Amino acid sequence: MATRRTRTLIAPAALLAVVLTACGGGPDEATGRDEARTPPSRSAASPEAVCVRLITYWAHDQLGPGGGSQSDYQGKGLSDGQNTILLDIVEEAAKERRANGAAAARRLVDSEVRKRCAERYDEGNAGAPSAGWPQ
Repeated sequence: MATRRTRTLIAPAALLAVVLTACGGGPDEATGRDEARTPPSRSAASPEAVCVRLITYWAHDQLGPGGGSQSDYQGKGLSDGQNTILLDIVEEAAKERRANGAAAARRLVDSEVRKRCAERYDEGNAGAPSAGWPQ
């Protein structure tokens, strides 16, 4: 009976060891650090780059079919200032789309977002951006 119980306990433990080894669950051979317990590093994007990424994403979302997400600006990860830029650009792009088509509206979004974010974060005068979503 004791032999059977020992085999019953060893089989799951052996399976777990195989799975962890295959998935890289142990320490890294080169550094000796356990990568599974090391938190991922955040990217060191500039405030202007974060502004461009967020506003471009949400502008294209708002201009999409159905008007996009109905979240408020905080739910989108935007600051009040970034939201002001978003609302202005979406309004301009909607007019451009009616006049010249969807491709022209996308070009306007891309160029205006870069311009407005550069102005906003010129010499760091507007402080740090929001943490942002999507990442």
